[in-house]
Amino acid sequence: MNQDRRPDGSGTRWFGHTRKGSPPEDWQPLQDHLRNVASLAGSLARDARPGDEGFQQAARWAGLLHDLGKYNPAFQDMLRAAVAGNRCRKVKHAVHGASLLLEWEAREAAMAVLGHHAGLCAASRLIDACGTARKDAGVFLESARSENLLPAEGPSFSRAALRDPPARLAFDVRCRMLLSLLVDADRLDTAAATGSTVPVWPALPAQSLLNRLLEAIEAKAEEVRVEAVRLSRKKILEGCLAAASVPERLLSLTVPTGGGKTFASMAFALRRMAMAQAENRTDSPRRIIVVIPFLSIIEQNAAVLRQALGGNIVFEHHSGDPAGLVRSHAGDRTVFLPEPEEDEEDLGDHGRKVASENWGPRIIVTTSVRFFDSLFSNHPSDLRRLHNVACSIVILDEVQTLPRSFLAPALSMMKSLAEDWGTHFLFCTATQPAFEKGPGGGNPMGETDQRWEPGTIRPLLDPVCERVLFQDLQRTVVSWPAPDERWSWKRVAGEMTREARSLCIVNTKADAGRLYDLLRECGLNGLYHLSTRMCPQHRLEMIDRIKARLLSPGDPCRVVSTQLIEAGVDLDFPVVFRALGPLDAIAQAAGRCDREGKRTCAMNRPAGRVVVFDPEDGGLPPGVYSEATDITRGLIRTGRASIHDPEVIGAYFRELYGGGQDSNDIQILRSQLDFPEVARRFHLIDDRTRAVFVPYDQSAQDGIAALMEAGTFLPEIVSRLRRYQVGLYPGEFARAEEEGAIYRIWEGGEIWACRPSCYSQERGLRLERPAAEEFII
Repeated sequence: MNQDRRPDGSGTRWFGHTRKGSPPEDWQPLQDHLRNVASLAGSLARDARPGDEGFQQAARWAGLLHDLGKYNPAFQDMLRAAVAGNRCRKVKHAVHGASLLLEWEAREAAMAVLGHHAGLCAASRLIDACGTARKDAGVFLESARSENLLPAEGPSFSRAALRDPPARLAFDVRCRMLLSLLVDADRLDTAAATGSTVPVWPALPAQSLLNRLLEAIEAKAEEVRVEAVRLSRKKILEGCLAAASVPERLLSLTVPTGGGKTFASMAFALRRMAMAQAENRTDSPRRIIVVIPFLSIIEQNAAVLRQALGGNIVFEHHSGDPAGLVRSHAGDRTVFLPEPEEDEEDLGDHGRKVASENWGPRIIVTTSVRFFDSLFSNHPSDLRRLHNVACSIVILDEVQTLPRSFLAPALSMMKSLAEDWGTHFLFCTATQPAFEKGPGGGNPMGETDQRWEPGTIRPLLDPVCERVLFQDLQRTVVSWPAPDERWSWKRVAGEMTREARSLCIVNTKADAGRLYDLLRECGLNGLYHLSTRMCPQHRLEMIDRIKARLLSPGDPCRVVSTQLIEAGVDLDFPVVFRALGPLDAIAQAAGRCDREGKRTCAMNRPAGRVVVFDPEDGGLPPGVYSEATDITRGLIRTGRASIHDPEVIGAYFRELYGGGQDSNDIQILRSQLDFPEVARRFHLIDDRTRAVFVPYDQSAQDGIAALMEAGTFLPEIVSRLRRYQVGLYPGEFARAEEEGAIYRIWEGGEIWACRPSCYSQERGLRLERPAAEEFII
């Protein structure tokens, strides 16, 4: 063992991190790293939970002890061997600090330290995991004390009482928060110590941004030629600004499509933040997080906000990264989860974690998948962002898309964040779901109703105002099918050919392909197809082409799409055909019909036509989607179907949310503190899709070629290729592999690409055999 001595010869030098290409005197001393992380973790804890000294103390001690195991001479030898390029045995270092914290009754801090690389383990494993390390931990503790890092006596903690489920659920959140800020503090200090640039994010100038936003809103209003739309948007904006001072943190904004809720909700958030900043409140919101369910609209909305607020203010954080997923199982389902990190740093590349992955920027636009992963994952890279959700304003757009099967855990977590962690939630939609129990609190399925009590959510707008807005902004007339009326796809195609401009939204990719092929056989000009078999870049460019076509007077334009077009995509057709589906989906489809209200204004009555049809051999996604379609069918049968009556929509959601609110038993698992199993079972999208890169354009082809040539994972190339990936469900993936439509980019790797002949510029990825010449090597 070749231990370095201090320059004065007084003792061993212990290092926290090396620095590539630098001599040991430039490496980071371990005591510096531990002090830095402790200080930063304490500061982050103070921001996340102002006034809770116990939580802040736990964070500081977690920072001091998280790398205690690096006082092991074997770990120091490993550092030197790695720098010299020699193979070395991995040496664990997280368990030793965890064992001391467990002995001192700081269980949540012990959980965080033990999991700051490997992820949160089940609490039932904590004692066993720490037991074998206690003896060595005492030795390493004395080494730390010899550097005056730690006092002679250990700290005093109050043992958390976990006698009932509510207490255990609160402990669940505290563990997640502690891990989050510990990981963030650790990664930020590591990045700085190893030469990476760590951005500093100043406080958001809320009032000046609000002024800028209001100017943008006023300029946009001047472009609106329909008086009813302009006045309604003005009324909505005024209501949002007036409600910014209400004390409640669980809020709703129910606005018909076209009501300008993107800007109005942001104006509310900025006004609320500006008021708190003016009062210099310790719990002032520190950032705004906009959560959008669909990748198809996240870039559109981010671009709109960026244009209004400035280019450097808005940060996009997408889901769908194909890297680092491994196959796992949740019950009888196959899922793909983040690959566990090693139990020590990646010694050769400390700076690979981009600092902004902690949601340091002050306005973030992200996806529902990414947001809820940050709440329910046990993985450090996901949880790293969680502490920045505390004391933030979260705008959940199109909130009706939250899956029913995850409703109970999602509501429980959001209520905890609102009550205990200063998070403000604004639920935005044109079809507000029933997050509160219905009258009488009964449950038609006999299950425990885990929704909130009536009155938990505070609407920003008065209910009378909401009803008037729905009347004033009604731009469509809906034609519902007769109870036994079924349409063939040939009839649907015939109806579309009679309309020069029309949109048809169907329930499955197979149905979209079938209808598109029928229309193509008619030799129509201006025919387009949209589905998730097309990569994001392809879809965005196709939507831009459709928009340009619609702006050209007299040009025919017919679009066949899956549901991806329904929420927020800014298209305007005189006629929309919608395959029978969930009532809220039909309402969203209607938002693509006479969107700007120009036809309605010209005719002085609702002039957009929405035609709902029941396809005789159409497909339906299984599960809740199919159940919701049956509820809609029942409303049609009894003559009560309406997308313009908030009471009907409320009744629809009350029936839909009557049962199955936690079909994966996540709340039980949370109360058992089984963090890994919660992470395995909580997925907003069932069976995470496998990403396949597609050669859509030259940039995609060059990226795929670069990965093939390298024969290994290149983060910068993979990041660039995110726009060129298609997600395949397990069954689709297996079929594509069997047909030879996809291939591993390098032997033994888990990065896949599509063969050029299997990607269509019209339809996207085709699950079929490639051209014969592509099998020639």
